[in-house]
Amino acid sequence: MGKILCTVLVGFLFPLCVYSQTLNTSYNLPRSGDKLMKCQITTIQPNKGGSQQVWNFTDIKLQDANYELKYEAQGNDTIIATEHRTMYYYQKSGDSLFCIGYENPTTFIIYQKPELLLAFPISQGHTVYDYFEGKGNYCNYLDIHLRGKTTITADASGKLILPDGDTIQNVLRTYTHKNIHQQMQPQKKSDNSSCIDTIPFTINKDSIDYLIANDSVHIEIEIWRWYASGYRYPIFETIKSTTYKVETPYEHFTTSFAYMPSEQYYDLPHDAENQRQREIKQQEKDWKKERDNKDTPNIPIDYQIQVYNNDLQVYYELKESSNISIILYNIQGEQLSAIQKYNQSSGVYNEIIKIGGYPKGKYILQIVVGNKKYGEKIIKK
Repeated sequence: MGKILCTVLVGFLFPLCVYSQTLNTSYNLPRSGDKLMKCQITTIQPNKGGSQQVWNFTDIKLQDANYELKYEAQGNDTIIATEHRTMYYYQKSGDSLFCIGYENPTTFIIYQKPELLLAFPISQGHTVYDYFEGKGNYCNYLDIHLRGKTTITADASGKLILPDGDTIQNVLRTYTHKNIHQQMQPQKKSDNSSCIDTIPFTINKDSIDYLIANDSVHIEIEIWRWYASGYRYPIFETIKSTTYKVETPYEHFTTSFAYMPSEQYYDLPHDAENQRQREIKQQEKDWKKERDNKDTPNIPIDYQIQVYNNDLQVYYELKESSNISIILYNIQGEQLSAIQKYNQSSGVYNEIIKIGGYPKGKYILQIVVGNKKYGEKIIKK
């Protein structure tokens, strides 16, 4: 990988990406070998969605009920998540994570059409949905037939205040809404519901919608999860289960759990991707503290240039709305790349220039804000 040396001529260091959180496979896909302590906490009653939320969880109390959640590989394409005496079988397909079945001492379910858990990437306002269908048995006595629809929305973002008073920025909340139609009947002796049918399976989405809308009984599961930049797994989650009988809701339970950031930091095997995000967040805190304690010149922009995986990254904060241009030249003065933004609002931004294909040598990066120009000397080694 090529190396970049930057000689800062004008501008303050600005090392953190503070744009909104996005979940993706590199940072948020479960990993084999990870173990988490799932702590039951005071129930969190989720508020409405939207951006710029402030979730104050300082009053949350940890309860005595704790569970270990661990992930183990099975073969090349399956991860088993084990918690509370139940094993969930996960598979990644394309850009999505699915549950293909689960089992515990009383219940066995295998999905003919797997259940969607997450689709990547997902960011504020993004919604995905999918249908699922599975069969199994209860205590080898009752056959179970599950059909349903899952909708997942990144419905809120903002900052979160932990019970110890620490504040975490760039938090994204996902909301999973699952409607389930369940049939149970005595198991026939000649029937083995755990066998997979060799006939190609086709899910009937219209039939599932009809059953959920018209049958006298169906189950609703709602899950809210709070994800923070720099942590692979959600920090908090609330799960609510409701049974509808002739359109009348009967709440089964509502419970909340915490996967504390300190435990994700210390207890997980080395997580290079999220470690880098945490380091960047700490740099932002240091930068803000330094900026607040110094008399800064009256300039319209603060910025820093970094390189990561042959990407030249320009982090900057506009103090006021302005036109901005970011232009890369070779030493002969030939323009290689240009990014132009018109009437860019004040705020924090990140731009990336691909430099992997350029030869070693010296380059000049010019940043133009309104009628002010700033220059950086870049050396690619």
